[in-house]
Amino acid sequence: MPLAEISIVLAGDGADDTLTSHLAALTDQLVEHDRKLHELQRLISRKELVMSNTVTVKPVPAHHAAVYRTSTTHTSVFTDIPDGFGRVIAALGDSGVDPVGMPYTLFHQAPDADAAGDIALCVPVARTVPLGGGIRVIAVDAGVVASVTHRGSYEQMGTAYAAMAAWIQQRGHRIVGPTREIYLNSPAEVDEIELLTEIQFPIDAEASAAE
Repeated sequence: MPLAEISIVLAGDGADDTLTSHLAALTDQLVEHDRKLHELQRLISRKELVMSNTVTVKPVPAHHAAVYRTSTTHTSVFTDIPDGFGRVIAALGDSGVDPVGMPYTLFHQAPDADAAGDIALCVPVARTVPLGGGIRVIAVDAGVVASVTHRGSYEQMGTAYAAMAAWIQQRGHRIVGPTREIYLNSPAEVDEIELLTEIQFPIDAEASAAE
């Protein structure tokens, strides 16, 4: 319990409300731990891997994307991403523009415990159009990426990122652009354990030619 709340309890003024509030917070934490434990047990019982063992190197074509770029933190990134996509989809709807591909996030700077991140929420579109709400359409250059598909919750993707970084280093590649997460389905469509996310690292084409 925080010191400020302890002082309230010791003073006896509003102690019941403070203790009830703290009990509710502990209950929420217990529910979240139980959820994570249940998910881990399902992974073990079904003998599923969090990520695929297969890393592929492939070309990514040039395209246009409607983009909302924003800063985020280590704790808010999982809400900032869907909020950003909501802004993009709303702007496209207002302009009568349909998406032509799966949504993805560009991590220009990934957030961590010590520093904020810089991310862009992107939805592929067929052409350049004027959009409002801080959304703009950009041209994304063609390139070559190392790709792997992660299966499971978004919070568990750290293992996949670490494995990808090691794979790239071991083969002498260089990372030449922001990491991309492509969301192949969504929590509105499937259970968390069935989420599929393609993680792409842009790499140097010269090294990949010798793969």
